[in-house]
Amino acid sequence: MKKYIYSLCLLGVIVYSCKTQTATPTATTPTVSTAISTATANLTKEEILKKGQDLFNLKCGRCHGLPSPSEHTIADWQPIMASMAPKAKLNAEETNWVLAYVNANAKK
Repeated sequence: MKKYIYSLCLLGVIVYSCKTQTATPTATTPTVSTAISTATANLTKEEILKKGQDLFNLKCGRCHGLPSPSEHTIADWQPIMASMAPKAKLNAEETNWVLAYVNANAKK
């Protein structure tokens, strides 16, 4: 009987420890920053969009097929970028570049 109780307790501990953890997102939605770094301040709009396109193709295409930026509206891209930028390991400046690229080509 003791073995049965211990087995149930052990099974309960294992099941409890394996349950999925839900983390509350603490990241804010990335937007094109008004505080632009000095490196970005020297770039033209076309250069920023080109860097954004290159990063989009390189980092976002690494794990899955790339959606066309025109498949989503600007409002749609905000939560997509908020969730995908950390997975792509984009820093804030890179996130702003990609966001600028997809927003410039988003569905109107």
